[in-house]
Amino acid sequence: MTILSAFLFCALTLSSCKSVQVAKFTSVENLYQIKLGSTIEEVISLVGSKPYNILSTQIDGYTIYTYKYKFVERKVNPKIINSRGGETTGTEVYNGKEQTAFMFFKGGKLESFVTTDGRKDSPALITLNNTLYTITKDKDKYIVVPTSVEEPKEPMNPFSKKRK
Repeated sequence: MTILSAFLFCALTLSSCKSVQVAKFTSVENLYQIKLGSTIEEVISLVGSKPYNILSTQIDGYTIYTYKYKFVERKVNPKIINSRGGETTGTEVYNGKEQTAFMFFKGGKLESFVTTDGRKDSPALITLNNTLYTITKDKDKYIVVPTSVEEPKEPMNPFSKKRK
């Protein structure tokens, strides 16, 4: 019986050691430190890790990198959530939801970046050097292209008669 008990103990102990795979991530606090015009090496130093992914590299010098990040929240006793001072107590923990920061580099310098919520809350447009660009996806590749600002010469009404 003692051998069987030892075997069960070892089986239960070893089976409880599980691990999960997660992406490398940073915090919003680290993203706050990033300055436009930084090099990728400076961004890596400030964020604390290399990019999570490279979405696109273009001949005109644009490269789009992504970083995963999470929000830092506090784990507190539910009885003090609404009490004055409750916002500073508890243990800091990462929120479980991963977010993405899309970083746009041109010529090795950071020109712009947008977050997951920023992409949801605004159209897929960015402004760089006073030029409006559209971010499009073609065959699973992100492309940054200047947006045309020319007005159409004739109104585009499909119900109007063609003029001669």
